[in-house]
Amino acid sequence: MTAAKHSSTEAYAAFAYAYDQALGIRFFQAARKLLEQANAAYPSKTKTHLDVACGTGLTGSYFEELGWKSVGLDASLPMLQRARMRTRHPVAGDYRALPFRGTFARITCLYDSLNHLQDRTELVGAFKSMRRLMAPDSLLLFDMNHPEVYPEVWGMSEPYVAAGETYHLEIATTYRKRDARGRALVTGWAKLPGGERVEIREAHEQRAYSEREITRSLGEAGLAIVDVIDFDPYNEAESLGTGVKLFFICRPAAGK
Repeated sequence: MTAAKHSSTEAYAAFAYAYDQALGIRFFQAARKLLEQANAAYPSKTKTHLDVACGTGLTGSYFEELGWKSVGLDASLPMLQRARMRTRHPVAGDYRALPFRGTFARITCLYDSLNHLQDRTELVGAFKSMRRLMAPDSLLLFDMNHPEVYPEVWGMSEPYVAAGETYHLEIATTYRKRDARGRALVTGWAKLPGGERVEIREAHEQRAYSEREITRSLGEAGLAIVDVIDFDPYNEAESLGTGVKLFFICRPAAGK
């Protein structure tokens, strides 16, 4: 008896589910506290929110619970399929060329999504695309991996393993310092809603950006930093002896 073959879409849907269960929900529980602090510190009369690289829709669901009109965007259709279970308005698109008009009071881009951009030109382009959708009092909230976390975590010899009744996920990573590139091979399986077990095999690549590079890119895009917060969603900083993530709060720069 031969094993059933699954399409790449089904495999990515399995990855989206397994990632959500293993890391995504846990990450958002920590990120939610930062969003609550930002919303309390910088209240907005306008309740419009755009979630860039929305993934499975956790951030959009949070804003909708607060009464905001939220729109999510992601390039992955399987991710959007999961997002539709949580939020009302997810759309497909590229965050380097956001397909929207008007402005949003809050724009979020979480889950170190911007680290997937492979050079600073792309990073500036993404920031410019977001800046175009911001009013003078809008805020951009995003996180990126601390550059020191790559050799510590992505350079580990043992893979990260997470498992539950409906999924098994292993993430083997490598880091190459000379070009600041981290690579991850994700393998495992997940049971989709119909109960069928689907194998996972995904390759991902990230670029480590220094805080100086991020700050420079924001400036070139016409954005000014309001605050930068050390962010440790998985409580790793003490054992690693380094920062884990940086959470940025930005607004449009004056006169730009």
